[in-house]
This record gives sequence, C-alpha cells and structure tokens, in this order.
Amino acid sequence: MTMSDLDPGYQLLVCRYLRDRLDALAGELHAVRCNEDIEPVHQARVASRRIRAALRMFADCFEPETLAGWERQIKRLTKELGAARDKDIQIEFIREFLCGPSGKDPRHRPGVERLLLRLTQSRAAMQPGVLAVLDRLDRKRTLAQIYGRLEEMLFSIRSQETDKYGPYVREMAAAHIRDRRTEFSSCEPALEDPANARGHHQLRIAAKKLRYALEICAPAYDGQLAPVIRMVRQVQSFLGDIHDCDVWTQDIDRFMDEEQRATTEYYGQSRPFNRLRPGLLSVREERLNHRRLVFQQLIEYRKTPEVADAWKTLDEALQSTVAASGAPGGQPQDRQIDGGQEPVAKNRVA
Repeated sequence: MTMSDLDPGYQLLVCRYLRDRLDALAGELHAVRCNEDIEPVHQARVASRRIRAALRMFADCFEPETLAGWERQIKRLTKELGAARDKDIQIEFIREFLCGPSGKDPRHRPGVERLLLRLTQSRAAMQPGVLAVLDRLDRKRTLAQIYGRLEEMLFSIRSQETDKYGPYVREMAAAHIRDRRTEFSSCEPALEDPANARGHHQLRIAAKKLRYALEICAPAYDGQLAPVIRMVRQVQSFLGDIHDCDVWTQDIDRFMDEEQRATTEYYGQSRPFNRLRPGLLSVREERLNHRRLVFQQLIEYRKTPEVADAWKTLDEALQSTVAASGAPGGQPQDRQIDGGQEPVAKNRVA
C-alpha cells in the first residue's frame, strides 16, 4: 500500500492527533528554555512521548527515511526532557520531605540537605543539554517538517469524502489496541512477585504504550474508550509511583557510596560522612515503605469492578469492530503492527 492509497479517514485521524501534540509541544519550548518553572518541562516531555508513539503507529503515512530522521530528533528531545523532569521531581520531593516530621528531625536534616544540594547541582548541569537538543531541533526544522507533511495530507483529502469513523479506521485502531493489550497482558504476571522491580517496570512501559494507543485511537470509538483510558491511566500511575521508589533506592545507594568516597578523599577519612547517613537512610526507608503501600493499592485496585468493567468495555469495542469488518481477529492483513519492545529506561511516564 502506498501513502496515496491510505484511507482518507485514517489520514484525518493521523493529522488531527499529531497536529494537536505538535501544538502542545511547540507551546512549551520557550518556557523550557527559560527553566523558571518545572511544569513546561513536564508538558513538553509528555507531548514528545505522544508524538513518538503516534509516529511509530502511523509510520505508513510518512516516507521511511524522513520518518527515521524525525524519530531520532524527537527521541533525543524526549531523553533530555525525561532526565530533567526526573530530577525536577526528585528535587520537589526532597523539599517536601524537609517540611515533614522526618525531614525536620535534626539528626536527618544534614543528609537530606546535602542530597538536595547535589540534586539541584545535577539539574543545573543538565540544562545546557536541554538547550542543545532544542537548538538542534530548530536547526533540523523537525517540527516544521512534520507540520508540513500533515498539511499536505489534509490538502490531499480535502476533496474526498472523509468518514473518520469508517470501517477501515476502526479496523486499524482495533489492531493497534489489540497489539498493545496483548503486550500488557504478557507483562501482568510480574505482579505476582512484589519484589520483581524489573517486571513491574516492563509492565509500566506496556501500560504507557496501551494508554497512548487508546488515546490516539479513541476518536474512532466515539467516547466508548473513556473508562478504559481512565483505568489504564490509574494503573500506569500506580506503576509509575512504584518505579519512582525503585529509582530512589538505587540513587540513594549510589549517592551514599559517592558521597562517602568524596568525604574520604577530602578529609582523609570517612567519619564526617556519618552525620549525613541518618538522613539519607530515612529517605530510603520512606521510599521503600511507600513502594509497599502503593504496590498493595495496585493489587487491590485490580480487583475492583472498575477494572473488570473497563476490560469488558474494551473487549466489546474490539469485538464490535471484528463483527463490522468480518475479518478474523479484526486485524487488517496488509498492515504490520508495531509490537517492538522499547528499551527499559529510567524515565517515568506521564
């Protein structure tokens, strides 16, 4: 199938979704450069991730070489924004921790304040990298090129009868969703082991991909997927919180090793580090306790009628597509659905 053969309704779905995400990203980039508030980094990161997901999903709408270049630039942007956002979240957490009972404990304060100092220094050191990737994005005119391609697609279908909820669009949407649902289900057994951090992380990534597929394809189902999206978003939120705690424990262990080594090099002994240890251990213990709590909340949430009803709604929506199309399994035969695994990353989903 060539790009000119693509269903007009499918092209319309592509254009509307990607244009909205590009608008969201472009609207945040100036504030990301200024770095006066953490929210623009968060919003830009979310938009860039959704753009990446849509470009992968709608790859047949773009020239392969051009698409590969766009994906490289957006991936670089997502990586830089993700690292900056993760650091922003950690700084915000430590500031709140210092205002709580454990943070106010004089035995804990030296270590927690030292951690905040190092996090702040690390975030400041990241900003040149953020600016560099934004400059590169401008030089490559990546966003302008994607906008241009979308305008070409819209112009080409302007004179055609466009049914954005037609059978082909729903078939393609169902195929994308089913692919991500299968990937998510294959990762769910990880929840049988509360200590399976890697498995929980892979499930988090699968939940993110499923949610993006649902959000992208939602217009083809006229609001029917709303409860499913809410449910997957909640599951993703639990898993993201769990992952944050896992990252915290790893980071604190590494930070303690590095800080103790630096203390020894500076003083010739490690004893001055002892005043920092209680505060750092208090943060670590709080994160471990929070992880246990959130994991149990996730397990309980999965037993609720809300979750069961949402999966039933999704199954009915996908089955209605199969019935309408008459295709076995509802998956078009001329399209290979992207089911590739994304490398495990430290970044939290949004």
